[in-house]
Amino acid sequence: MKSGNFFKSKLFLFQIGLALLVTIVLVWITLSGLKWYTHHGEKLSVPDLYGSSLEDAANKIESENLRYSVYDSIYDPKLEPGTVLDQRPIAGAIVKRNRNLFLTINAHKPEQVRFPNLVDNSFRQAYELLMTNGFKIGRLEYNESQFFNLVLYPKYKGDSINTGSMINKGATIDLVLGRGKTYGIIAPNLIGKSQIQAKEKIILSNLNLGSIRYDESVLNHMDSLKAKVFKQYPTYNEDRKIRPGSNIDVWLTTDTIKLHQADSILQKRLSKLLY
Repeated sequence: MKSGNFFKSKLFLFQIGLALLVTIVLVWITLSGLKWYTHHGEKLSVPDLYGSSLEDAANKIESENLRYSVYDSIYDPKLEPGTVLDQRPIAGAIVKRNRNLFLTINAHKPEQVRFPNLVDNSFRQAYELLMTNGFKIGRLEYNESQFFNLVLYPKYKGDSINTGSMINKGATIDLVLGRGKTYGIIAPNLIGKSQIQAKEKIILSNLNLGSIRYDESVLNHMDSLKAKVFKQYPTYNEDRKIRPGSNIDVWLTTDTIKLHQADSILQKRLSKLLY
């Protein structure tokens, strides 16, 4: 067969068509593999699930290619059963595809737990016992006593509570502590802390969280989780002591410029105290 006739033959056209088909299939497989590989390590922003029903939260999580499990449940009579009350990681966190989110939801009825013995324990011991048993720390009150930070008695809804009493898990407990002979304590530095971090630091400094104010940059719940303290009163000052149980008021923002300015002002003030 002449070469010119071969190029016009059905066999040649079939071979060309087959080669093109194989090439297209290989390109498709390569592109699909690259797409899978890219999504496999994809970074995603965790959605804000606070206040959502568990069903809505599950749909939102699935649409974001994430997974979830119910980690805990507490009871709040003001909210519908199944409402998401907390999530870890928090909203806005950057995670990988298929990351598991741990949700705390509102229980259908309150879970009753036995109240631990806190009397005559140190504040730190009482704090750990309350956290371990699923309670929240409310306010700290100080009364006359020989020993500083000794638990005199715990309070629930304004009344003292006895060891062994059955109360709702997640309940807020106030503590009445001994004042001892302390002459005051230093307000902690809260600049750059989130509200949760600030409250924990305040409580562990034997003080109470006072008023919480957000500036104009905080528009919704997700913003409030991201917001950091840019102002506090009383301010952090090693030369000034305040009474145990005093309130610390905080102002929060998501404005990074405000946060940077607040930190710069604090550092300048501290440097003047040192020199």
